[in-house]
Amino acid sequence: MKSAAIFQDGMILQRNKPVVIWGTGVPGETIRGEIQGKEGEAEVGADGNWTLTLPAPAASDEEELVLRSVSPADGKETETVFRQVAVGEVWVAGGQSNMEFHMRYEKHKAEAMKNCSNPRVRFFDVPEVCYDGQSQEFDYTRMGIWREADQENLEYFSAVGYYFQREIEKTLDIPVGIIGCNWGGTRSCAWMKPESVERAGKPWMEMYREQTAEMDMDEFWKKQHGNPMNHRGDPFHDPFGETVLPRTLSAREMEEFFQKMSGDTEAYLQELRPQEIPGCLYEHMLKTIAPYGIRGFLWYQGESDDEPGKQGLYQDMLTALIGDWRALWNDPELPFLFVQLPGWENWLAGPGNRDYMTIRSCQEAVAKTVDHAYLCSISDAGEQMDIHPKDKKVVGERLALLARGHVYGETLLCDAPAAEQVRRDGHCVEITFANADGGLTLKGDTVEALHIYPAQEPGEEKEISENPEDSKQSEKETDCRTEISFTAVADGEKLVISLPEGIGAVSIEFARTKWYLVNLYNQAGIPAIPFEYVL
Repeated sequence: MKSAAIFQDGMILQRNKPVVIWGTGVPGETIRGEIQGKEGEAEVGADGNWTLTLPAPAASDEEELVLRSVSPADGKETETVFRQVAVGEVWVAGGQSNMEFHMRYEKHKAEAMKNCSNPRVRFFDVPEVCYDGQSQEFDYTRMGIWREADQENLEYFSAVGYYFQREIEKTLDIPVGIIGCNWGGTRSCAWMKPESVERAGKPWMEMYREQTAEMDMDEFWKKQHGNPMNHRGDPFHDPFGETVLPRTLSAREMEEFFQKMSGDTEAYLQELRPQEIPGCLYEHMLKTIAPYGIRGFLWYQGESDDEPGKQGLYQDMLTALIGDWRALWNDPELPFLFVQLPGWENWLAGPGNRDYMTIRSCQEAVAKTVDHAYLCSISDAGEQMDIHPKDKKVVGERLALLARGHVYGETLLCDAPAAEQVRRDGHCVEITFANADGGLTLKGDTVEALHIYPAQEPGEEKEISENPEDSKQSEKETDCRTEISFTAVADGEKLVISLPEGIGAVSIEFARTKWYLVNLYNQAGIPAIPFEYVL
């Protein structure tokens, strides 16, 4: 008998839900389990697999989970005991680099380290594997481990996950576990079933087919197996991550770094990488932890879906992804809390922000149309020249606030202010916000990220300067429309804007540029999400 890798000493099991355990064994072998005096039994099938379900346990700081197997040949019984098992709340933290972003690099790490020791706060990182055999080709002994929050292990935690679980543990007074299932630089299509990608985002599948149409795939996989660039077993062995994640590099430092980059690394980055194949991370990572008992999902991803012409697919892609993830756990109502991408302009030598604006709109639409899916605003926490904001404390804590309100039933303000009604009377515009109980607040003297322009005629496109001299950053697009002067104040649940007398139709745009920092908040300290009105 062998259970799935996630079942270990020191794990956290989900309270008040049946415990599903699975693994492999000898066909006909009987598997019995027990925790808190509650028992269950299963038999290994002809395919060598077994699944055992135990009745729902109550929250507990320490238990033992006992598995016993009975041989079909001689009736001999063997026993496996998992010790220091806690029972509480468990969440899966998925996405790309901003969810993977370790406490090792986080802005507030030094302060967090002072009082981090807490056996009730634990983290499991799913090994980053995207093809058969990868985990045997490299040393993965530093991943796939249940770790307690302490001085030695904190740096391995997802920073967003850690700050989330720290708040939930404090609020509920029970153990909280995070299962990190993420990989930097990955697109949503890698985290879904290929057939879902075909249905919800066909252009992504077409792009993959075009990429591979002329490729010798046998030769491709021959190059991938054992390739040191595919070594994902040590999260801190990568010189690139160790250089760019702790802080934002200067232009000179970036130039020096790329000059030192080997030809092999450059070639690898320019070719198809195995983790880009649609469905590969769904198959090789997510499925390895399902249906481990969980409360819900946290998601921070979308940066790598900023591909020309494909940003508008993100609503359907994220909707389908949520469906695929929930289906693996056979629960269509599992909460899905996700982060709206903040303002950002450029990073390193890449193309920069192409169209996050559309992706954000898609994220907002998902929150409105998918049941039990909730949007987390961090529109005040981006960094202009770094795709990895270093402050993950604010992200985790706002996700925790969403969970407290929508999942754990607290009566509190947890959603971002969202413009829901607009009224214009001459030169006065009133925008009324949802989730603004007690009134909006402004941190500063003026409303940042708010721009007003003359309304465009139907079919007219925004005039954009392509002259790199218009900006210190050659990649930056400069809006050449003439901005209209205005004043704006927060008045209760409304934003009141005063326009010049006699002005005609206008376009009111809030957080609709590449880079911005929002300073308009509700009473819970949550920043407003983007909006645009023409009136």
